[in-house]
Amino acid sequence: MLSEPRPTESRPPEPRPSGPRRPDPIALVWVGALALAVLAYVVGPERFVSHGLEWASNLGAALDALAQRFTLVTLDIMRAAAIGCYGAYVALSLLVLRRGGPAIGGLVVVTIIFVLLVWGAEGDAPGTNARWAAGLIVAVLAALGATRRLARPPWPR
Repeated sequence: MLSEPRPTESRPPEPRPSGPRRPDPIALVWVGALALAVLAYVVGPERFVSHGLEWASNLGAALDALAQRFTLVTLDIMRAAAIGCYGAYVALSLLVLRRGGPAIGGLVVVTIIFVLLVWGAEGDAPGTNARWAAGLIVAVLAALGATRRLARPPWPR
């Protein structure tokens, strides 16, 4: 007995996720490299590194001058916020690890950077306020990154 051919089952196409489309990381790297090349050309390739170091030095001086304008109470609030945000980052990173996500490397790197910035930054030594401000910025950005990782679906185990 001959069997009749079975009709192929067709599936409806899977719906595309609605919402913002994530940019392609490879394209972003190439766009960034092109922007860096244009910047190096405008500044002058032979003076690019010295201008970059000068810019970083000026930024540090500007952050220090801005932080010195704060009152002592505001500085204490900034220091407390830096410590609190770092604590939040550690807790969020542990939650990411518990969900199976990658966080150990970031936890080590952020801890080293934070400690290098704020260790011994006490009193009226030059750069103390800027170091605490930079520590606060690092802690806030790290905590926001860990929060973003937790907002994603869990990692497969």
